[in-house]
Amino acid sequence: MRCVKPATSDRRSLGLLLGAALAVALSACNQARPQQGDLECPDYDQAIRPALEAACAQCHQGDAPAASYVIASYAETVSRRADGQARVLPGSADSLLLQAARGELPEHTAVDEAALAALTDWNVRCRAAPGPITYHPKGWVTPTDLQQSHARALRAKGYELKECRECHGDDLKGGKSGLSCESCHTKGVLACNTCHGDAVSPAPPKALSGAWGTTQVGVGAHRTHVGGGALHKSFDCDVCHVKPVNAEDEGHYRVNGTADVGLADVRFKDSNDAGTATWSHAEATCTNTACHAPNPADTAALTHAPRWTLVGQGQGKCGGCHGLPPSTHADNRCELCHGPGYSLQTVDPVKHLNGVVDLRGDGSDCAACHAGPKSAAFFDLHGQTDAGTPTVGAHDAHLHAHTFRGPLGCGDCHLVPSALHSPGHLDSAAPAEVFAAGSSPLAYADFAQPSFDPTTATCGNVYCHGAGRTAALDTSATLVKQLTWNGPATQVACGTCHGLPPKDGTVAHTNRTMADCAICHGLSITDGGVIRFTTDPVTGARSTTHIDGKVTASE
Repeated sequence: MRCVKPATSDRRSLGLLLGAALAVALSACNQARPQQGDLECPDYDQAIRPALEAACAQCHQGDAPAASYVIASYAETVSRRADGQARVLPGSADSLLLQAARGELPEHTAVDEAALAALTDWNVRCRAAPGPITYHPKGWVTPTDLQQSHARALRAKGYELKECRECHGDDLKGGKSGLSCESCHTKGVLACNTCHGDAVSPAPPKALSGAWGTTQVGVGAHRTHVGGGALHKSFDCDVCHVKPVNAEDEGHYRVNGTADVGLADVRFKDSNDAGTATWSHAEATCTNTACHAPNPADTAALTHAPRWTLVGQGQGKCGGCHGLPPSTHADNRCELCHGPGYSLQTVDPVKHLNGVVDLRGDGSDCAACHAGPKSAAFFDLHGQTDAGTPTVGAHDAHLHAHTFRGPLGCGDCHLVPSALHSPGHLDSAAPAEVFAAGSSPLAYADFAQPSFDPTTATCGNVYCHGAGRTAALDTSATLVKQLTWNGPATQVACGTCHGLPPKDGTVAHTNRTMADCAICHGLSITDGGVIRFTTDPVTGARSTTHIDGKVTASE
């Protein structure tokens, strides 16, 4: 007969009956207990498995069984389909197993009468029990029994195990009954694997519904997340759920003594700047998660809201969470800022998706990707330090104190970003802009018009090197107005930026020698013709008024 879903009033009655049956079945072991099972039910391994193997083993054994269904063991025979539907429905002659045995399903032929009679009796009268049952109902240990299984009975009691412990011991390993619950629940009754997951992992498959197909919401991409792989390390359950310390903690599967049979709570640890991360069970999608949408402004990302049930269909591939490169980046050389192990095809799985943006170095300042004011020596995005390389050049000579002046800041040649994603920084293609508008006040001093040619690595018309309205009058033969950035250090010496003295036609410089400079510029140069420096007593920083953007004359 076909199993009919009971009406609401019938379901209430069923709940009361289950509660009453549980109270009797799990009463104290020192009391007389009625026999509820059936000692005449067959042993699965002795009577049922041989019949199934004789009729079904040709298709339902081996490494690639038909419909992914194997009948090699009791657990496999009573297992559910990928969508959670029971193949063996205890007490029902309309069970899928019996339909197949009768030849009613496509590509199935009927088994012989004796085998069919045995399978029907086992499935219907004995409710697919693994063997003779004494004290508990016949379907007590049949996983798919919707009326008599101990899982259903425990759910009706809010999964309270007190009565179980009266017979099976406080640790449920035998007690007065001598029967350990761990004979079936090998990981432990309260282990995560007992209700969801399997021997490999506590994460689905299987789901609480018994489903194991990834197209089911209760399964989905659980294993993709907890298993780790090429893109990230293993995630713990607490990234998306409130993880209980103990299985019996309030709020896990029981609330105020009542079984919590609702949907699992999904509470993300990390959100992105667009707002709180949320999960839609109806759509099977998550939004605003830091893992899949680290920068919501990245229009190059393909899958900011991945679908949980499309496992293996590119929902988490490179380019899904952020573009390659992100729309906020003009450079696709990931390794330049993120370090070894990163490229357009590879990541460091230990650091990737760890909740922070890991940069080279310690990531505390500009030196994470390229050298900055705190760096002892300059290095470019490739880590190169050779001054003959155009991307390195004379950086060190400018960033650190030398003969002619104290250290220059990055802002003396570049527009320094206030933050990592400031306009003009990551969103600007290489090479770096030099003397950009709004930057370099020193280079532009006295109406100089500095320029840099990245093709030839040359700069010219820079105030620091003899440009500007005043310096333009100087016609000294030793001047070097255009310098090669990665050229020899001899390009810069006394007399290359202005003459000694300048030949600008002024009376002040006519018929003077270098020894006379201190007469007018004593604040910047000593009587011996040496640039004058002062040292900060606290920081030790050296500074000078030489090349500071204005002509400093003695008082």
